[in-house]
Amino acid sequence: MTDVPTSVAGLNLSPNVVPPFANIQMLNRAIANLMGIPGHERRAGTNPLWRALHGMGIRSFLGDLLTLTEDDIMAMVILPTRGDPNPPPVPLMQKRKLVIIMAAYQHYS
Repeated sequence: MTDVPTSVAGLNLSPNVVPPFANIQMLNRAIANLMGIPGHERRAGTNPLWRALHGMGIRSFLGDLLTLTEDDIMAMVILPTRGDPNPPPVPLMQKRKLVIIMAAYQHYS
């Protein structure tokens, strides 16, 4: 498992100078490297956490993901659609890891 504080601290990006493409890249990097969700699951939309984040409108790290509170993250669900009326729940361990990532980023930034 990746050392979360070291990886988050290694981003070395300030919210004042981060261009939009880097902000999106930070979200993808946090989800891929720290959460362990492979790229093919994100692109296909098969991972429950990724589906829940997109359902909530989370598209970037600094502008969107950092605005979530611990309660918001722990209450994440995948909204049903016509194609998937009974979506799977978001795994509790993924929610907890996301809370840890957020706390570590805020601590080290």
